[in-house]
Amino acid sequence: MNKTELTSQFVSQHQQQFQCPVCGGEITAVTDATVQCENGHSFDISKKGTLFMINAPVKTEYTDEMLRYRRQMLTAGFFEPMLQAVVQQIHHGGLVLDAGCGEGTTTKWLVQQNTNDAYVGLDISKPAINIAGSGVVNDPQPLFMVGDLAQLPFADQQVTTIVNILSPANYQEFDRVLQSGGKLIKVIPNHEYLKELRALVYPEGQHATYDNTPVKSNFIEHYGHVDFTPVHYEFKLTPELFKALFEMTPLTWQAAGRKDEILEQGLTKITADFEVGVVTRSI
Repeated sequence: MNKTELTSQFVSQHQQQFQCPVCGGEITAVTDATVQCENGHSFDISKKGTLFMINAPVKTEYTDEMLRYRRQMLTAGFFEPMLQAVVQQIHHGGLVLDAGCGEGTTTKWLVQQNTNDAYVGLDISKPAINIAGSGVVNDPQPLFMVGDLAQLPFADQQVTTIVNILSPANYQEFDRVLQSGGKLIKVIPNHEYLKELRALVYPEGQHATYDNTPVKSNFIEHYGHVDFTPVHYEFKLTPELFKALFEMTPLTWQAAGRKDEILEQGLTKITADFEVGVVTRSI
């Protein structure tokens, strides 16, 4: 089967778990590369097998070039030790949502770890999902869709696990779609994340460390109790990977005028520092 057919099959098999993001109606038909709800709203499946389930396109700050550099860095394994901690927490045997999946590298890595799960990668960026849908067809194949975290295209309590990696969150929607006993796994940067790059970009010392307090406090405030696991490691960089790292993160935007100087100086390693927070929905 081609990618369009695989996506049609995926949505058909999980039809009751989806809902229309426009009206909240049930999905009643998946025909001719189109998904349609009971009230007539329709959503097209592209030739890449991606699904556009959002009211209107949203322009984001991440360019196609940035996303491709991000894919280069993540494909090289930059997130793998952190993802190993994530995959240990996934509640298997159901629908897993990678909420804010970017260009899809994390979703593709996760789906290879347990083929019994059905994976959906969702992001508001159409360019990101276009990249996610590119490449050869794998088995199993995750479903990639353009969607809004504020209007998730899933019915109430139909998602087994939500993974939210270095991405904004919408806890009200997460609570609505997550099933009883399901898990929310949120990854946030810790204080030393990319500290070597920060030192190059901000040589005067400002922003030398990352303060995750606002994000972490909001997470804890909403759920009351969160189990956090720190993940800290160093990742070796080649000149090509350092360029990819520099180009993929908004952290370096203010240093655009010093780009050549920074790339020439380079780094041979970078610190990855995360906190993996896990919440289990009460039964």
